Amino acid sequence: MKTKKSRFNRIVNVAIIAMIGYVVVSLFILQADISSRRRQLSALEEQCQEQSIANQELDSMIEQGSDFDYIVKIARSKLGLVFPEEHIFYDASGNQ
Repeated sequence: MKTKKSRFNRIVNVAIIAMIGYVVVSLFILQADISSRRRQLSALEEQCQEQSIANQELDSMIEQGSDFDYIVKIARSKLGLVFPEEHIFYDASGNQ
């Protein structure tokens, strides 16, 4: 009778140790994941701040409206806009 009970106690002890080991390893993995996500979050927040500053600078330039050449350049390059009287010719041969 003693041998069955001691064998059962050993199995229970091994199972408890295995569960504790699993929990400890899981906690370490989760902690590493959390620190990685925090670094990623701080990098994204910094990027967001930089973009916000760039947007504020562009807004101030648009509100001032004094840099007409810059506005025309952006309208042509990014939006493909032209003046109403303007005719655009493209070189179809590919030679520049």
